[in-house]
Amino acid sequence: MVDQVDDSKRKRTRSPEHPFINLEVALKRAKQFYDHEQRNAASLNVAVKHWEYEPKSSGGLQTAATLISFGLIKDEGTGAKRKLQLTQIALRILLDQRPDSAEKAALTKQVALTPKIHKQLWAKWGATLPSDAEVQHTLTVDWEPPFNDKSVDGFIKEYKDTIAFAKLNESDQVSAPINEEGAQVGDAGSAAPKVGDYIQWESAGLLRLPEPRRVRGFSPDGKFALVDGSNTGIPVAELIKEQAPATTPPIPVTQVAQPGRQMQEDIFSLKEGKVVLQWPTPLSEESVQDLKDWLKIVERIFARALPTKDSVLY
Repeated sequence: MVDQVDDSKRKRTRSPEHPFINLEVALKRAKQFYDHEQRNAASLNVAVKHWEYEPKSSGGLQTAATLISFGLIKDEGTGAKRKLQLTQIALRILLDQRPDSAEKAALTKQVALTPKIHKQLWAKWGATLPSDAEVQHTLTVDWEPPFNDKSVDGFIKEYKDTIAFAKLNESDQVSAPINEEGAQVGDAGSAAPKVGDYIQWESAGLLRLPEPRRVRGFSPDGKFALVDGSNTGIPVAELIKEQAPATTPPIPVTQVAQPGRQMQEDIFSLKEGKVVLQWPTPLSEESVQDLKDWLKIVERIFARALPTKDSVLY
C-alpha cells in the first residue's frame, strides 16, 4: 500500500510555469516595490516583505517569479545574494500619469503577453476564448506538458483577468519577445531598431522626418515605432537606423510654463555650438529624479557621438 501511495506522488502532474497573480495585481506589487525602493535593487528577502510575505514563503517567491515573467522585475545573483530591480518597462508604466496615454496602453499590452503561456494561448485563441470547460480540457488533456487539474481553474481566471485588464483585442497580435527597454527581439537581431536608437523614416523613396528621431517605444504587435516628439506610429518595416546626432536637436515645444511656474534657461557654449537647457520651476522631487535619469541617458548619447579611431580628424 505504501508503494502505491509513493507511486501516485511520483506521477503527480506539475503544471507548466504560469503567473501566480494577474497583471493588475502584479502592477500593484510593482508599485509597492517602487514605493520602498524607487529605482534601486533590493534583496529578495527584503522585496517579499514589501509584499507582506515572510522570507522564503511560497507566496513571496511566486510573486517575484510572476513579476519576472511579466517583465516587470529583473533579478541577478543567487541565494542570499539574489537581488530584484524594476525594469524600465515597469517604470514607464508606473510613472506614466498622462491621461489616456497611448504609450502606457501599448506597454501594458506587451507585458500582458510576455509570459510564455500567455503568448501561446493568445496565438491559439486570440481575444475569443471558448468556454472555460473547453479551455480546461485543452490545458489538462491536449497541452504539453499538461496542467494539474487542481491549478488549471486558477490559471484560466488569471489569464482572462489579465487580458481584460490590458484591453487586448483581436487586432493585437503576438509580437516577438521584448527586452526590458521595450525593444523587439526578433530575427533581425541587432539590426532591428530598439528603444533609444535614432531612426529615419523612408516611405515611397522619400525621407519623411526632418531629422533622425529617437525611438521611445513600440506598438503591441511590433509593427509600429513611437518616436520622440510624436504620438503617431511609424511602420517598423520603413525605418532606417541612423547615427545619434553629435548634438541632439531639441524637440520643438511651446515654451509656456504651467500656472505658478516659470521657465528657466541655461546656455553652455561649446566650440561646436551652443547647448540649451530649459526647465520649469519649481520642480517636484520626483521630477528632479526623472531629470537626473534623463541626463544619464543624454550622457550616453554624447558618448556615442564621440569620433571613433577610424573617424578621427587630423
